[in-house]
Amino acid sequence: MLFSSDALVHIASDSKASEKYTWLGERLRLTFKMMRSDSRLIRTMCHSHGLMQCSSKNPQVNVIWMGAPVKSVKMRELMPWQRLNQFPRSTELTKKDRLYENIERSKSIFGEAYDFIPEFYVTPRENQKMEIAFDRVLKEVTAAGGELCFPGEFIVKPTNSRQGKGIFFANSMADIPAEGPLLVSRYLKDPYLVNNHKFDLRIYVAVTSFYPLVAYVYSEGLARLASRPYDTSASSADSNEYVHLTNYSINKNSTSFVRNESMSSEDLGHKWTLGALLRYVENEGKDAKLLMLRIEDLIVKSLLSIQNSVATASRTTLRFACTNFELFGFDVLVDQALKPWLLEVNLSPSLACDAPLDSLLKTRLIADLLNLACVPLLDKKIIDSVTPALRKSMNASQDSETSDPDELELDPKCAKTLKRRPVGLKRSVLTKKIVSGNTSLIPNTEKKFDQIVRKVELEEGRRGDFIRVFPRNGTWGMYSPVMEDLGSDDFDERLFAEVITKKNMKNSSEQIATSSSSSSSSHSTFSSSAFSSMRIEEVSDLFHDVMMECSKYPSLADVPIEVREIISPWYEEASEYTKKITQDGETYASKLPTIRSTARLRTKSCAEFYEVRKVQMAKKKEAEAAAAKENEPVVLQAVAAKRVV
Repeated sequence: MLFSSDALVHIASDSKASEKYTWLGERLRLTFKMMRSDSRLIRTMCHSHGLMQCSSKNPQVNVIWMGAPVKSVKMRELMPWQRLNQFPRSTELTKKDRLYENIERSKSIFGEAYDFIPEFYVTPRENQKMEIAFDRVLKEVTAAGGELCFPGEFIVKPTNSRQGKGIFFANSMADIPAEGPLLVSRYLKDPYLVNNHKFDLRIYVAVTSFYPLVAYVYSEGLARLASRPYDTSASSADSNEYVHLTNYSINKNSTSFVRNESMSSEDLGHKWTLGALLRYVENEGKDAKLLMLRIEDLIVKSLLSIQNSVATASRTTLRFACTNFELFGFDVLVDQALKPWLLEVNLSPSLACDAPLDSLLKTRLIADLLNLACVPLLDKKIIDSVTPALRKSMNASQDSETSDPDELELDPKCAKTLKRRPVGLKRSVLTKKIVSGNTSLIPNTEKKFDQIVRKVELEEGRRGDFIRVFPRNGTWGMYSPVMEDLGSDDFDERLFAEVITKKNMKNSSEQIATSSSSSSSSHSTFSSSAFSSMRIEEVSDLFHDVMMECSKYPSLADVPIEVREIISPWYEEASEYTKKITQDGETYASKLPTIRSTARLRTKSCAEFYEVRKVQMAKKKEAEAAAAKENEPVVLQAVAAKRVV
């Protein structure tokens, strides 16, 4: 299935124009369901492509969108044609305490290559260590003749909250409540400022496989600015949340917050595009593209720090390859040395579209994300026919995990259905082996790997504005020394060989055939000579030193030649981040369109659910209005009494 943000332009009113986007989904009766999520963007995108929304209890759907962690038992039921927007145990990345602990564990194994999170402690289990840290910081500050940082040397966050809820600052153990768990981390008090305002970056990251790791960074993101100028003096005490916190959900309530409503400029107000921020950095004489390479490095290492946990869970939970994908929201703070620091990673990052900038960026983001998911085009008749036999085979394999499942016996009606060519499908998709029942639909490990390789190759033409940061040229040599051993399968190395090495060999052969004296051939020879004096492990160590030591290597020109040759193609690709996404003279919608009723396809049970909820919401509004009306005389009496006094 191919998704396009252009489909949203017609879904509100123009039925004829929208048919070219909806006809395939309607013809094949493709479906989706949403669980613990009410994202209007996801519903609008799916309806705009002819998908029907099902009840959350309906198991026969093509796309499942979850807004909260999914239980492993539910993931075991995924069919090969289904797509779910989560991986098992991805909360190892999205829970603040687990994220920091996983990265700290990797740092203890691989050293300073993982030095991109601040000093931290988790209450209540590390209260003793934290008390020692408070005393140490006080002594250091006193010895230097200074004062403790305002609003605090440490920032405290609940481990499983979002949108800036429950955040406060601390300078001593007396400021820390007994209940927990809480993440207490060192406050980064030397941030890079934009127009004297603190900011952080929201970077969107898509993962389509954890083992082997396949990760993409979206070329456009957001820069969220604090609504008041940065100030570390006590005079800012009355509004320190608007000075020191950059969360949009907090700053939008500030009287000084400015919304970017016109889209005439991407750097207006207190929410910018990532590209606008990077262009500002470049105008300041800094190397913005090298900054983005360091952010990519931070992202890859964060994913590698949890790869073992997620890969282990995936082996035991996921029956089929390529059924899962996930979108993460990485929040990154940049300091004065232009070093990126990871603050947190968001599960199901906000897809609210309450401004033109959000609508433009996020509709494109979700369209490209669903294209990476590669939703299969299978008619509902085929799904209904195959499902009973497939479930039987799955149950058989569950009873005997060590042996291959019995051969799948398909019902004669099922085979007859499969032989018919569904709309939009090539006949080769339905192989003769499956039709005849001579093979199982449940793949073994090697078949899963082959499927992943084919999907990664397919993703290359469907990634839109996503940039693949792992694997790509040079990543295996640079990152393998800081990766955990995940067993004898060696999927990461094999994927690099299949997708990257073979492609390079093919390109080299074509270049040599066209021109034996081409510049690319001389570049290849030069690269080989550059490595002759250094082992790959030494180059890897130097690479990670470049990524972490931002003051020592402020620009690409300062990077040693051995590393520069490797990251130069990445550096060129990083120019995608600095591009402007709006066009001068164009107007953009300030919110998502309202889907016309004829395009809002829902199953009977799903429609009934929305009708019940609609009635409940109406009653709630009536109750609130009645309560306000009852309190109105009391308020008026209080005002009158105050005037008399």
